[in-house]
Amino acid sequence: MSRTPSETVWFVTGSSTGFGLCLVEELLSTGYLVSGTLRNPDALSHLREQYPDRLITPVVDVTKPEQTRSAVAETVAKWGRIDVLANNAGYGLGGMIEDVPMEEVREVFETNVFGAIETIRAVLPTMRDQRSGVILNVSSIVGLVAYRGSGFYAATKHALEAVSESLSIELAGWGIKVVAIEPGPFRTDFAGRSYRWPSQRMAEYDELYEVVFKIYGNMNGSQAGDPLRAAKLMIEVSECPEPPLRLPMGQFAYEETELYVESIVSDREKWKDRLLATDYPPEP
Repeated sequence: MSRTPSETVWFVTGSSTGFGLCLVEELLSTGYLVSGTLRNPDALSHLREQYPDRLITPVVDVTKPEQTRSAVAETVAKWGRIDVLANNAGYGLGGMIEDVPMEEVREVFETNVFGAIETIRAVLPTMRDQRSGVILNVSSIVGLVAYRGSGFYAATKHALEAVSESLSIELAGWGIKVVAIEPGPFRTDFAGRSYRWPSQRMAEYDELYEVVFKIYGNMNGSQAGDPLRAAKLMIEVSECPEPPLRLPMGQFAYEETELYVESIVSDREKWKDRLLATDYPPEP
């Protein structure tokens, strides 16, 4: 984008904690205009007092599309445009595929997938009219690689990856860029407060749960990733004329991406002859 920070409007969902909060703080400290949506506006009252002319905090639960549309309208009414959407609202859901109650599965999809899609649809008319814009969809390394005890959370991020890839093609004619942000473990509250476990657990999976709980317990508060550096990189990529479609952040995500690609290629090549043999034979 060629606009200066003081002319650039960001719309950030889930801005009260974690990546969202770090991003809002960094944006404000460097001169951007920010619409930071959240469910509890008091969480950013200190920033509103510090930046009264550059921050608004519409109340939004992303599972309620009417609130999202109202927040977008409020933002455009105030500043006339939206240059960057940071689709950050979401939470983690742990548990094994067999035992997580389906109601809880639907709830995480409502927030992480359908809430993100509703937000994208709400901002797109403005971005298309402008013929410019950047959409940053905060995915995860589990958007590529699913681990034990994270299948449904990973499924929501896999879905967001597919949405991002399709959007990047569909919106190219309007000059709108799309980036899937794929962090590994970062030192936010994600592995603690923002990660939920199923209300019911099957005894058959007790040993697996013990392993998973230990991993998350040891991880929480000691993750290698620095959320402030992640925020800076998200701002940098939003200003890039040709941003990458995927942005795996941190050493863990970088290495896991490499292993994932190697695994896909290895399976493909081992089965190459039989895979290709499923086509109709060539015409004589």
